[in-house]
Amino acid sequence: MRDDVKPGLLRAPRATRPALPILLTGLFTVALLAVAGLIVLENYQTALKEGEARALSSAHVVAAHLEWMIEASDQALRRIGTEVRDRPIDGSPGLAADLSRAVGQLPAGFQYSLLDDTGVVRFSSAGGNASGNASDNHSERAYFSSLRDGQELSFTRLLDNDLAGKPSFTVARRIERDGIFRGIASITIPNESLDGFWASMGLGPNSTILIIKDDGWLMARRPATTRPIDLSTTAWYPMTRQMPSGFYHSPVSPIDGHARIVAFWKVSGWPLIALAAIARQEVLDQFWRNLFSDTLVMLPLMALLVLGAFWINRLLYRTAVRNEELEQAVERNRFLLREIHHRVKNNLQAVLALVRLQALPVEARDDMARRIAAMIAVHEQIYQNDQFEQVEVAPYATKLITDIASGYETPVVLDLRLQALTVDREQALPLGMIINEVVSNSFKYAFAGRQSGRLSVELREDGDNLNLVIRDDGPGIEAFGRAGGMGSKLIANFVKQLGGQFTTRNDGGAVFSLEVPRVKAPQAAA
Repeated sequence: MRDDVKPGLLRAPRATRPALPILLTGLFTVALLAVAGLIVLENYQTALKEGEARALSSAHVVAAHLEWMIEASDQALRRIGTEVRDRPIDGSPGLAADLSRAVGQLPAGFQYSLLDDTGVVRFSSAGGNASGNASDNHSERAYFSSLRDGQELSFTRLLDNDLAGKPSFTVARRIERDGIFRGIASITIPNESLDGFWASMGLGPNSTILIIKDDGWLMARRPATTRPIDLSTTAWYPMTRQMPSGFYHSPVSPIDGHARIVAFWKVSGWPLIALAAIARQEVLDQFWRNLFSDTLVMLPLMALLVLGAFWINRLLYRTAVRNEELEQAVERNRFLLREIHHRVKNNLQAVLALVRLQALPVEARDDMARRIAAMIAVHEQIYQNDQFEQVEVAPYATKLITDIASGYETPVVLDLRLQALTVDREQALPLGMIINEVVSNSFKYAFAGRQSGRLSVELREDGDNLNLVIRDDGPGIEAFGRAGGMGSKLIANFVKQLGGQFTTRNDGGAVFSLEVPRVKAPQAAA
């Protein structure tokens, strides 16, 4: 019974879709998204760092501007003090003219005033002679009292100066003569003086600049606020106690609720702190615009990548289907060749059975049976090993020799030294028939009537040739020659067919030597 697959039972093509392109595309997409995410995160952090640097630089600029403004105001206050040091502080027209000349040209909106030792306003640039008593004004009482009690310079909070009539802060300096308090000179700076400076910085519509006192009270802000504000409770204010400058990400402003990057810079030589606060949204707007434009470019590329992957997957699937069909065709051809050789073997076995049934001389019948068996063996070797272009010589020759030896009762020692070689199928049968004839002759003539014997067969490759040497320990060539004509003719014809040459000689028995050019079969496709 054979278990070969029948033609009708061959597998139908079942190509599977290749997963590698999809897997690689998925991995590449994940890697690309991860890299893109890292780039986006890096750009996001870079945008914030640029915002921090810009806010800190702006705070420095505000501090420098404020330093110049305070220096100029203080110089004007000192000149006022010098002018009135030996004169009575009153509202005389001469004093007003001298004060105007001493102060010089102040920035637009700045107002200066002169108060006597009781807090009465003796002169104000806002309206020439003015009346009023700072010591009775609740909002100004604090800074007047501190100057009267010996403080040299004082700064008011935003909206502390009710006499100004609009949001402002005041810089006031004590006037004394011979250690005696004479009065106060002050300059009031309107909050709106920050507007033009803020606009020139181009920080964004929701940005702001501030001036605060060292104690945290707000002095000026753009945009202006309508109430005094203590900023010493904010999260960033403690940082001003530890370093001359810095920044802080404020999630919500205590004044207007905006999230900003707040940078501060202490004003050199004055108890003042300048701040610049840039809205986080304005800092990140350019980042989001860049991200949007990059996304518009990346999305089509990602789509093309995915489509390309599916297209390649489809092509690979089609190729896999074709390869499967080709493999099925190759397998079917193998099956057909296997079936052909198997049927040839079966036919030869039928012929062998018929030969054995014929009323022929025993020797002639056995010789013919062995020759047919040699032909059967080569076809069996071919279909059992699916070697349709080449044949392994060693197992084929071993089977031939052992089958011949089993047909005789003489216990012969077989010494088989067969190199693992493959030859073209056209060489296999003639080589097997030669081995069959020589070995059969040895068993018939060299070992006849003996209790034991030794037969050696050597097959090896020598360069581009095959060498076959068969040696027995019988009486020699004379006994071998009694084979008659058929065996010798067959050997001669098969050697001629192989394009080789052979010799026989005596050397402790009969020695048969054959040398033929080896024809290497082409390697079958895996």
